[in-house]
Amino acid sequence: MTISRITRRQWLVQAAAGAITLAGCSRNPSGGAANVGGDGNFKIGLVYFAPEEGADNCMKGLFDGLKDRGIERGKNLEVLSAHAQGEISNIPLLIQNYESQHLNAIITLTTPCLAAACSMAKKTPVVFTYVYDPIAAGAGTSRTEHLHNITGVGSFPPVADTVDLIQKLVPGIKAVGTVYNSSEANSVKVISVARDAFRQKAIKLEEVTATSTSEVFQSAQVVSYRGVQALWVTGDNTALQGFDGIVKAARDAKLPLIINDPEFTSRGAVASVGLGWYEAGHAGGVLAARVLRGENPQNLPFEEVALKKLVLNQEAAKRLGLVFPPEIVSAAKG
Repeated sequence: MTISRITRRQWLVQAAAGAITLAGCSRNPSGGAANVGGDGNFKIGLVYFAPEEGADNCMKGLFDGLKDRGIERGKNLEVLSAHAQGEISNIPLLIQNYESQHLNAIITLTTPCLAAACSMAKKTPVVFTYVYDPIAAGAGTSRTEHLHNITGVGSFPPVADTVDLIQKLVPGIKAVGTVYNSSEANSVKVISVARDAFRQKAIKLEEVTATSTSEVFQSAQVVSYRGVQALWVTGDNTALQGFDGIVKAARDAKLPLIINDPEFTSRGAVASVGLGWYEAGHAGGVLAARVLRGENPQNLPFEEVALKKLVLNQEAAKRLGLVFPPEIVSAAKG
């Protein structure tokens, strides 16, 4: 069923509004968030791209990190939570509404949400996590030179390790196919790095873009029949929302699928060499607590937390007749 523009906008406004505003929570004359620096109640707005396993793990780490610093949901922390239903175009209105709600901080998960906050959240402190490259998102020019109200945790995927894994799984491989949304700054950056990494190994990277979740399956089908011997998908938000379509395309073409998001491996990928998102979320929670307690985001350098994690799917490998080399099995257990 098609949702009218008015209905869709109303849904987004309601999603961003979330819970009832705390009594007495107001913005101070200088434009900063209320209650910052004290031990009273805090109110934050959490915005993310869409529900999925990696975001869930990151959020768990986020709230554990806050709790470890004495800030706990249901006690002294109120959380408004909204997601963009997997559509980049929905994000700006969510950020706009949070910016107007006198919050102590906005927490963004995913690069598209951070990119929107960079341009729309001018007064409210912003803390990000679940982001590949905050510089590519427009948050600054370096880890120490960044927008005055933004800090957070970046986690760039292990691209070189991904290429090595693919070579070991498919000896003699000549071409790898990938699907991504060219509107996502995170994906554009990773793909640019991957092009060089594959080129150095004499492997051609075949690229097909998908501008929305509805295009992912067809894009995966197209790239599967370009003479590739494997598919690889990095943490592109649009591609992950259409992940089951990529799995189907890979199975139909009898191609191994390698990814950078461990949480998705059991859904049909052969293997993942990616990141532990709980740890990145926890680091983001600790940073968020520092901001809520009164530290200026401008004085907090961006952190890089990228704990490499290798996950194998024996069932998917068996279906394709693949046998994992002993060193890969050993590394996955380590």
